[in-house]
Amino acid sequence: MDALKLLFIVLPGLFLVLGLILAGLSLSASFRRQRSISGWPHTSATVTGNLHGEDGPASNGRGRFAPSYEFADANGQRWLGQSDIYSRDQAIIGTSIPVAYNPANPAESTLPVFVVAKGRLATGLILVTFGVLAITMFASVSW
Repeated sequence: MDALKLLFIVLPGLFLVLGLILAGLSLSASFRRQRSISGWPHTSATVTGNLHGEDGPASNGRGRFAPSYEFADANGQRWLGQSDIYSRDQAIIGTSIPVAYNPANPAESTLPVFVVAKGRLATGLILVTFGVLAITMFASVSW
């Protein structure tokens, strides 16, 4: 009987650990990206178009859009950029958006936003919740 009790504690514990790993991976990638662009200067860019795509986990079969933009670096030289961040809405052409660019290579630019892999984070949090609730329930019933 003790082995069965142990199984009902260890199995939800594995869900808890897996959930923590998934949530941690999602957040660590976000913080790593934010840290890599933290020293980059910010400027205002003008939206010149939108890249349209329907693939990837963020699309859910719907269209998603990433703005194309033009900005000037600190020396006044103009650069073109393409966002690597997709959203459901198109950016309005001619509007200004914030952009961070690499001063050593201004062709490398991105939107300065905090991006999280929502699917992985949500799955991780669901597994953590299930693990905690199952451990609590089985521990309170078993002993």
